Amino acid sequence: MRSWAPGRIALGGTAAVALLAIVETLVALIAPACAPTDADWDAAAAEVRRGFRPGDLIVAAPAWADPILRVHLGDLIPPEVAARMDDDRFPRVWEVSQRGGRSPEGRRGEVRSDRSVGHLRVRLIERPAPTVTYDFVASWREARVSPPAVLQRKVVEVDQRLRMAVMTQPVAGGPVVVEYPHARLGRVLAVATGLHDTWARKAARGTVTARLFIGDRAVDLPETTDDSGWTETRIDTSAEDGRTVPVRLEIRSAAPRERYFSFAAEARR
Repeated sequence: MRSWAPGRIALGGTAAVALLAIVETLVALIAPACAPTDADWDAAAAEVRRGFRPGDLIVAAPAWADPILRVHLGDLIPPEVAARMDDDRFPRVWEVSQRGGRSPEGRRGEVRSDRSVGHLRVRLIERPAPTVTYDFVASWREARVSPPAVLQRKVVEVDQRLRMAVMTQPVAGGPVVVEYPHARLGRVLAVATGLHDTWARKAARGTVTARLFIGDRAVDLPETTDDSGWTETRIDTSAEDGRTVPVRLEIRSAAPRERYFSFAAEARR
């Protein structure tokens, strides 16, 4: 039996390789037949356009199909939407999917329509969404920064995704303060933070701490590191709902070199 064991192992390995080759060949032959055609994409885009309303969100599932989606529907996906902080503010989501894919944005809410178009599936999902009472990124020109530092609204790359954010840089020896003097608050203040630029994250290792002041109330935000990605925080502001108050962000870093601190925030009701 011992003399037969190596031969059986070799035979089993050969069979496994042969089976894998057969499976890969079948996939190579079948997959193109299951792929959406240009006509499928045109028909799916027409379906979305028929029901689209300003303020709707359009997403692809799986996410790797997003570049193809933009070819057909990119005029309905402005940069502010494509590089959104999150999807909470959108009451209607159009999901164009293939191969059984589902998007994170389309997993909550009620499906209002669901139609197969060739090898694509178009679903419209509706869900409750908050009203944004103050958008800190859109209102970035109202912000004051001290000491004088870089402060700009731009599309940043955080965690391999593009985000529309306000970017600044910490300085040595003290905090950089970004203040919005007249922020109209709702029941929740949603804040997201991260470090821009994959090459900067590889070149430097300094961490950034941030403290948010809502009027006189201080809230410590999570520490921002090269590995923390796009970190979202929800702050209860129901006590300030409907009020216009100053909101101040203080950021610090003991090693500020190439720390492109980026944030987005929305006051929501």
